[in-house]
Amino acid sequence: MSQTLAYITLIAFIAHLLSVSGLRCHQCNSHDNEDCASLVVNTPRAQRDEQYLLDCEPKGEEQAFCRKTVIKLEVNDEHRIERSCGWIQEKAHNTCFTADNEGYKQIVCTCSEEGCNGARALTGPGSALVLALSLLAALGCVLQR
Repeated sequence: MSQTLAYITLIAFIAHLLSVSGLRCHQCNSHDNEDCASLVVNTPRAQRDEQYLLDCEPKGEEQAFCRKTVIKLEVNDEHRIERSCGWIQEKAHNTCFTADNEGYKQIVCTCSEEGCNGARALTGPGSALVLALSLLAALGCVLQR
């Protein structure tokens, strides 16, 4: 890796760490709009995956996170998916848990990366790992010189 590329990688990593922007999560309910269930493709060339990706409005001092809730209604065997922002941290964060309520069951997943409550996440903990490995490679290249 050239020294210039190492510096560019280092600057990109630092810029990523210092960037301050609000969290955006998918916000929809499959009961109101069936596209929310899978965030399907609109046309062969244009994906609709970002149609529900909205800023999480701040609520006081609470840090926003993304949430995906799958609800199974036992009465009519109906499944619903709700994608939303959350502010009150669950006991377990960046993970899923189940709740067995009277008449319905829930699977609730929380995460804190941009758009991570979609059908498939393109960003997440893996992107941080790639950035960290890039930084280590860049530093190693710089230190060898």
